[in-house]
Amino acid sequence: MDEAFLSGLRDLLQEQCRIPDLPDGWTITSAMLAAQGFEYGGDFFVADLVPTETGRDQLTMVLVDVCGKGATALPEAVQFAGALRGLLGGLPESEVLRGANGYLQRQPSDECIATAAQVSIDLVNGHYRIRSAGHPPVLRWVGTDRALVVDNARGTALGVVEDPELGMSTGVLAPGDALVFYTDGVVERHDSDLDTGISWLLYAARTALTTGRLADVPGRIMTQVSQGDDDRAVLVLARE
Repeated sequence: MDEAFLSGLRDLLQEQCRIPDLPDGWTITSAMLAAQGFEYGGDFFVADLVPTETGRDQLTMVLVDVCGKGATALPEAVQFAGALRGLLGGLPESEVLRGANGYLQRQPSDECIATAAQVSIDLVNGHYRIRSAGHPPVLRWVGTDRALVVDNARGTALGVVEDPELGMSTGVLAPGDALVFYTDGVVERHDSDLDTGISWLLYAARTALTTGRLADVPGRIMTQVSQGDDDRAVLVLARE
């Protein structure tokens, strides 16, 4: 794949990662970095404001880590991001990840696999639902306690089986709270286990959340992650 082609794919993926206009008091910030030796990566997110039965929009957002790394993951990520954005507007929130799984299952390659974390949140009262498909656990920042809590939603990666287990958790984001999403490249290392990586992220994220601007939190975390052999992404949804 030549440079012009990859650059065009990257622009398409960035367009899919656009953030919708949010009401005052809500922010989304992110930082992404490709694997060592690559300029392009396959981690991405899609987000949209989706009408509900209550008559008001809710934010639905999905962070995705596709199988592969760098330029090799980019074409599949672009196609999957476009399909997933369509699913956000075309399916109930409870069926989005199952629809995404069906899409991957229909692809000709056996390597069309991805992990994903989805959040659907009412931007009036802060009630949210997190669904996980084999993705590292979301972290919840509780502003009043100045503490991070590991969310308990777990599940099976997308594209592996016809009917994946998709774990769900619920909660409420109060003013001053935030949700921290990330891909496994942020916490996985060859010389340590996942729990050690998550423990490190709890410390790094708490430091970033308590000592600087909210908009800088993903970037400050990312600067502390060594450039390894996997793509990395951090995304923060906050209620100010």
